[in-house]
Amino acid sequence: MQIFQLGDILPMLEDKAGILAAVKHGFISHARGEIDLPNPMQILFERADKSLRADCHVKAASSAAMPYFCIKVASGFYDNPKLGLPVNNGCVLLFSSETGLPLALFQDEGHMTSVRTAAAGALSAQLAGGDRPKRLGIIGTGHQAELQALWIASTMDISEVCLWGRSKDKARALAARLASHGCPAQIAPSVATLSAQSDILVTTTPSTAPILKNEHVRDDQHIIAMGADSPGKQELDPQILARADAIIVDDFAQCTAHGELGWATRAGLVGQDKTIPLGEALARNESPVSGDDISLVDLTGLGAQDLALAAFVYENLITSKP
Repeated sequence: MQIFQLGDILPMLEDKAGILAAVKHGFISHARGEIDLPNPMQILFERADKSLRADCHVKAASSAAMPYFCIKVASGFYDNPKLGLPVNNGCVLLFSSETGLPLALFQDEGHMTSVRTAAAGALSAQLAGGDRPKRLGIIGTGHQAELQALWIASTMDISEVCLWGRSKDKARALAARLASHGCPAQIAPSVATLSAQSDILVTTTPSTAPILKNEHVRDDQHIIAMGADSPGKQELDPQILARADAIIVDDFAQCTAHGELGWATRAGLVGQDKTIPLGEALARNESPVSGDDISLVDLTGLGAQDLALAAFVYENLITSKP
């Protein structure tokens, strides 16, 4: 088994076009039933007041069309910045699906998970209806909020970026980081203001209660919800899903158990007939709705993404060696 450190991996993660193509293919293959996804496992860590302080996700995938299967471990410990440590960490294991032998250990410190999630958001943003330039709103101030702004702004016609976070200091720090990457962003004073001036809204928080309320949402917005990726997490008012003209899911069963869709289905507001698999929508290369409708993408993070990116990185690392 080859062991790749973060320094080996990072150059491979700079190829946005290659990563987008690989992750898109992973979603499409999943929608066609070509990828086996075991149920994800998560470990949740609570504070004394029962609020969520950390989580760890284990996801896996295999495909008859690929000579690999993978197992990914990704953790998020939200108080780590107080200790001078990054929030996210993890590693990815890639195995031969012919022999079961481990081929590679990617000690990526969570970067591969971050990048495949950024790619999913960028692909989902391209499903927004209408041809005009879009105004992008980001809810959250962490690493994924930063990646979503950078990846979406660099892959489609975005006229302006606006962000909101509970902490004004963190929002200002994120705006400064985005500006340093050539992506200037405004800071909204409230979620309501952010939504009013955004065509695409991306939620990237570990919230356990709705942040984006039904009254915040216009009838022509495209919402990408990615913070709710385990039971108990929630960023959206379920009534938003009831209003949506299309709900696009990375995986129906996983979104029902782990995502925003679960809150709406348990409340009896929506059923499976209202959902569209993300891979199916991506295969069409067009939005399932017009620019005058509400569309919502529920992203819970799939092992299919991890397999697609692990295979992409591994094959590029192998071929780049002298």
